[in-house]
Amino acid sequence: MSQTFYYGRISTTDGQTSATQTSEAAALGIPQDHVHIDEGVSGYHVAPADRREWAILERRLRRGDVLVVRWLDRISRRYDELHATMRRLMDKGVKVRCTLNGMEFDGGATDAIAKATRDAVLAFMAAQGEADYLNRREMQARGIEIAKTEGKYRGRAKTNDDAAIAAYVGAGNSWTQAQQEFNVSRSAVARAMRAAKTSA
Repeated sequence: MSQTFYYGRISTTDGQTSATQTSEAAALGIPQDHVHIDEGVSGYHVAPADRREWAILERRLRRGDVLVVRWLDRISRRYDELHATMRRLMDKGVKVRCTLNGMEFDGGATDAIAKATRDAVLAFMAAQGEADYLNRREMQARGIEIAKTEGKYRGRAKTNDDAAIAAYVGAGNSWTQAQQEFNVSRSAVARAMRAAKTSA
């Protein structure tokens, strides 16, 4: 029996929370235990296989299942990486559906024209995802350089107290409890623990 899963990813820099993607999954009627969201994870710098929730999700997917994502860049913003991951899912017989435009990538397609159209659209979306990321990074870098020249750049404000997070975990609380207590991602807790270890 086929099942439907939802995958979401929140970048380290886009200022989003998981609420939008979680509510979208709920609106689609996808069970909460079928929703996997990686928070504080770059789609360009961190491969899907290196993300905790994606790794769990991919192990759960079976032939005939449907994977719902808002857009393919949630899976990866690297052209080759997205292609390889999608190819792996389609070879497994998984259908990937994008809610942003209703596009579907059917691993069970057998018609040559349908497969060619699917692959061409996939190539375009993969290229668009990587180009968009690189363009935004370039514009950000230009903006910082201009601000530095004008003496207006003060660096990125730090919002997390690494010492407090590390102390909280050191007192016997779990990483999950620290995430909830400080309203931060798992990667933020990991950074705090590394910082505490370095300064020790």
